[in-house]
Parts: sequence; structure tokens; C-alpha cells
Amino acid sequence: MANDTDYNLLVPTRSNHFNTCFYCGCIAATHDYAPPLQYLEFYLATREASEFLKIPVCNECHELVKPCKAGTLDERHKFAKTKLAKKYAKALSIYDMWTTEELATLDFSLRHSIEAGLKLGAETTERLNFFGFDYEAGGISQQVHDTAPLQFDVFGECFASFREALDFASKAYRIPKNALKEAFADNGNSFEQAINTIHQQTAEKEFNLQLKQQCAAFAKQHKQAVIFVHKQVERYLSENADMTITEALQQLYDTRVKPAAARR
Repeated sequence: MANDTDYNLLVPTRSNHFNTCFYCGCIAATHDYAPPLQYLEFYLATREASEFLKIPVCNECHELVKPCKAGTLDERHKFAKTKLAKKYAKALSIYDMWTTEELATLDFSLRHSIEAGLKLGAETTERLNFFGFDYEAGGISQQVHDTAPLQFDVFGECFASFREALDFASKAYRIPKNALKEAFADNGNSFEQAINTIHQQTAEKEFNLQLKQQCAAFAKQHKQAVIFVHKQVERYLSENADMTITEALQQLYDTRVKPAAARR
């Protein structure tokens, strides 16, 4: 029968981490087990990777990691972070998308809701950035090294957080935060690629609009079928990348429309 006497208690090396959740930095109120108590016999029998640690955690993290069957501290730590991020995804999104300065433009009810999201998002971000602490277990000391801080680059401007980089890039390049955030995820988590992609898409939309409008006006003026004008202009443009829509329409007039009119 599983018993927690088979586990070594994880004890913080520094007093400021006593009663601290190893997973998120909140106040510890209970313990997690690596591996879980219900799978102890399995890990003893199979010798799967496990550390037999009794880990101080907060009540919320304790509930979040219950589905996790992993036997190592690092695996369970990462599992808790993933679950936290998923649980508070909405608040994290609000935290990324809004700043306190922007709240002044909102009505009271919406401002109150956004303020609550900002607070919860800030707290969750702090918990997600908590990397644990040095500890002793079973007479062996372990140092927990902080991971290298993430940096977000926006064409040479470096930021310590995604939120700061998103706010800067949105304002500097006049792109709505929602669109920029989605493009960031779709372009290798790169602000530069995201901005270039959005600008390219915007330019293509504007070009297609101009093409449609100018071809329609030309067709009406010279009594031509719009689809004929559009296809001919697209062909000219595909053959000469430096040609403008106006130049393509002029070529169409000179080579097809004008000669046809002269033969009548």
C-alpha cells in the first residue's frame, strides 16, 4: 500500500521560501507527490523515472496536477504551468491586450471588467514566471536555476515581456493588437515576420481593390467586358513585375481596344 513515508520532503534552502508553492510561488497549503501516491507501486516495480518527492504546493496547483501521472518534479512543474495558463487564458489575453492608460476611454462597467482581468492576468503571469526555489530532500541539496529570461525583438527594439512588445509594435506599426497577436503565433512567434506578413496582406488587399476599380472604370469607358479587361491586365502584370495597373490598362488600350475600334 502506498505511503508517503516512501517520499522525501522537499524543504526550501532559504527561509523566504518556507510555505511556498514550488510550482507557482503562492502560499503552500498541502503537498503533491512525484510520482503520485496512487502510482507509487507502479514506479517502484517498473523503475520509471521518478524522484519520490513530497512537494509543498498551493491548493489550486494541487488540484491542477491531479490528472498528471508523471514521476519527476520537472514534469509535474511544467504540467502545473500549462494548466494554469489554460485556466486563466482569458485573463492573460486581457493582460496582453490592455494597458491601464487605455481604460480611461471605457465606460464604467467595461472598465471594471477589464481592470479585474488585468489584475488577474498580472497575478497569473507572475505565477507562470515563478521557476521554483533551491531545496533539500533526503539529505541532498538541489539548486534550481532560473531559465534565461525571454526577450521579444521588434526590429531591433528589445522587450522583456510579450505584453510590452505587443503594445509597442501595435502602436508603432499601426496594427490592431488582436490581429498582431494572431499573426505572431502564425509566423514562428516573430514580431518582424508578423508585421511584414500583415503589411503584405494589407498591400495585396489594396492592390486588388485598385485593380478591380480601375478595370471596371476602363471597361465602362471603352464598352468592354469587365472579365476580359481584368484577365488581360492580370496577364500583363504577371509578365512584367514592374508594370503598374495604369500602364497595363494603357497597353490593353493600345494593343487591343484602339486597333479594334479603328477596324470598325
